Amino acid sequence: MLKKSSRSGKFRVAALLHSDILTSSVTLPLEILTGASQAIGRIGTRSLDIACFSEDGGALPIQSGITLDTLPLSDLVDTDLLIVPAIWRQPQRVLRRESRQVALIAQHIAAGGLTVSVGSGSFLLAETGLMTDRSMTTHWQWFDAFAQRYPSVPLEQRQLITQSDSVFCVSSVNSVADLMVYLCGDIFSPRVARHIESQFSPEIRQRFSPSPLGAPRDLHHDELVADIQIELLRDLREPIRIAELAASSGVSERTLARRFRSATGVSISGYLQQRRLDEAQALLRRTNLSVTEVGSAVGLHDPSHFTRTFRQLTGLTPTAFRTAVRQKGFGVAQLPG
Repeated sequence: MLKKSSRSGKFRVAALLHSDILTSSVTLPLEILTGASQAIGRIGTRSLDIACFSEDGGALPIQSGITLDTLPLSDLVDTDLLIVPAIWRQPQRVLRRESRQVALIAQHIAAGGLTVSVGSGSFLLAETGLMTDRSMTTHWQWFDAFAQRYPSVPLEQRQLITQSDSVFCVSSVNSVADLMVYLCGDIFSPRVARHIESQFSPEIRQRFSPSPLGAPRDLHHDELVADIQIELLRDLREPIRIAELAASSGVSERTLARRFRSATGVSISGYLQQRRLDEAQALLRRTNLSVTEVGSAVGLHDPSHFTRTFRQLTGLTPTAFRTAVRQKGFGVAQLPG
């Protein structure tokens, strides 16, 4: 039976494979997690344990011509995150053949385990019978087949990513990077998630919000500066009070400014401005707040100043940015526990 391991020590990831998976739907999330683990290795202690499992284990030939090394399903006894990759072509065929995988998924979901399915891999989750009245999504090509087979499962056809407690469904490989970056923030830290986003989500950064030379660095070893960053992000609506920050840290304003720039590459005011605009992008992508309300929520209360500053960073007005990225947006709540 699957069980959740402690949040301390290794974070265990298991991927359920069969010969009809879409290979990129498992390699991409695993590579993102690996990158996050390597990043946190420079600023923390948590490590990652990844294993792929199939019915009998051993070298598993995938329909795409790739062969992956796997362990037998009987060895799957402990995991924190279970990944169910997309199915290539007919999901029903896999359902008939992979009943043991369905049983293992059911045990993991019943135990409250973190679960991610990609595309038509959601059929395996729904087949457990545990997703009744719990929102899911799948690849658009299989909307009708899914709705017919699982009429009691709410199918979100307009959402690229859905969440029901600790079960996430991603409609396609194109969206899985967005979800994995979010999960990296919860599994490791928001600092690591931002680092990983810059590596695996270049289409957003380069097209909509380029990160020029001199952009803030969050991965550093200065704990005093890290504490200041936390204070700055506590309420983005608050003005900067450098004198108070320096006094609370036990250093002079000059020393604080020097150490902050040395650690992050930018000034304190420049860092706060960047983080305000990062939050503004998230609000524009994932909420229906007006542009004026978004600006106020991040401490930029003058709409004209907000629009001008936002355009300097992204090359787009807030309204144009929202239009461009809205279809990539998804809303998720904090993971339980």
